[in-house]
Amino acid sequence: MTFDGFNFPYTDFKFPGQHTQEKILFVTRESGKILLTKLILLFIAFGFLLFIGEFVLSLISSFVGSDFNYSYFLFLWFLTCFGFLVVAGWWVVTLWRKSIFIVTTRRLTKIIYTTPWNKYNLSLNLDKIVDGGAYKKGLFQSLMGLGYFVARSSAGNIKNFKIINIDYKVAEDLHNYITKLLYTFNNQKEKLDNFRLFMPYLKGEARRRAAPEYYQDQA
Repeated sequence: MTFDGFNFPYTDFKFPGQHTQEKILFVTRESGKILLTKLILLFIAFGFLLFIGEFVLSLISSFVGSDFNYSYFLFLWFLTCFGFLVVAGWWVVTLWRKSIFIVTTRRLTKIIYTTPWNKYNLSLNLDKIVDGGAYKKGLFQSLMGLGYFVARSSAGNIKNFKIINIDYKVAEDLHNYITKLLYTFNNQKEKLDNFRLFMPYLKGEARRRAAPEYYQDQA
């Protein structure tokens, strides 16, 4: 079973700085709707650039006359725009694929790539979380059914830790899940090792039916 491209229950997944006893409870990334939206915008930009290039070349051709090789320059412009589309598409997909959010038995962490080669890491330990919530912000998130989860922090250097642009239903369920995780972390730490992993969209018996190999040893 996979969630957002990550194999549940994440036994084959490691991230930089992960402690030996640190158990991964959930891994996700921005919704695929965000990736699709960005790619659609890229194709629109590609079409717009082609149109502008053709318009400018047509004007030049009308002034220069038959000495101007319109077809040749139009082909060069098409190759330029297509190269832009390929590079920009690779860039967008790479950033989306590499940027992830992780919940563990010790912290919330995210690895965000600003370029395909540069990234920043941000972590918030569970003992620094005051409370959290799930929200929608703006018309776009409302129309797309997206939202974000935010954990409010008591740490001086981190005010809010956000997991953004995930399905709003997942954000709501994650909020409830983190609340239970914090209670266990603060009051029953001995149960953390067996704390169930977060499975979005599924509850109760549906979780057991979806991943019986995981739940067969769970209390």
